Amino acid sequence: MLLDNQAEEESEAGVGLERDEEDVPLCEDVELQDRDLSPKEKRFLREFPRLKEDLKGNIDKLRALAEDIDNTHKKFTKANIVINSTAVISDAMSLLGLAFAPVTGGASLLLSGAGQVLAAAAGVTSIVSGMLEKSENKKAQAQAEDILPTHDQEDREEEVNRADYATAAVKIAYDGVNVLKGAKKNIRAFQKFRADPHLASASKRLLTTGQVSSRSSRQIQKAFGGTTLAMTKNARLRGGVMSVISLGLDCHALSKGWKHLKEGARAELAEELRSEASEWERKLTELTQYYESLQQKVGTGQSTA
Repeated sequence: MLLDNQAEEESEAGVGLERDEEDVPLCEDVELQDRDLSPKEKRFLREFPRLKEDLKGNIDKLRALAEDIDNTHKKFTKANIVINSTAVISDAMSLLGLAFAPVTGGASLLLSGAGQVLAAAAGVTSIVSGMLEKSENKKAQAQAEDILPTHDQEDREEEVNRADYATAAVKIAYDGVNVLKGAKKNIRAFQKFRADPHLASASKRLLTTGQVSSRSSRQIQKAFGGTTLAMTKNARLRGGVMSVISLGLDCHALSKGWKHLKEGARAELAEELRSEASEWERKLTELTQYYESLQQKVGTGQSTA
């Protein structure tokens, strides 16, 4: 009877031990294998699943942010193409105003004036567009820094932004004042050109031959000073050269914008974020492989035991 009871107790103990071994989860396996894993390795096994999800989320956020930055950059690239097209038109009108001044007279004033207005409008729009894109990029950088903590440069950036806004405001005001002055001169000159045929004839002689009396020259400068009608042949030639150079630069900028848009118009910041996301993804792959190797180590130790 005593032997039977002892056998029964051993049998129950064996069943209990077998059940306990089957019910032990992986995280407890790590604790059981003290001789196989270091404390750091055991901690890594416990925390990596949560870390993996966090890393995946950050990688997805970086790529989504890069896509948003590219879409915004494309919009501003298209806007800059329109601005550069306007600048090209304004250069062409100014050039035509200079070229046809000896023939058309008053019409050249209209061409030159319209060209100046378009040039000023393109310049102001370009400044505003540039500031808006900088503002959008700053917001994107702030979002990226929430994902990728960097050195705190907020104070320095704030000072730079204030300086940029101040410079832009001064440039816009300066251009606006110059356009208004130029428009007033052209309007007054056009009115005098239509009202005084003798003065108009003297202006055409100055433009074509460059030879007028001193009295007529003073009258022309007083009536048409600062416009194409008061320019000598050499002055018009220099103005034409400058207009051609400006036209060439604006055409180059327009061509560059079209090429950039055709290639996808990807922003530099977006490319940096994609590169960072790829680097994180590479590190995540390495960590996953390390995690799997530790799991195998735990499994091997358990089977050996």
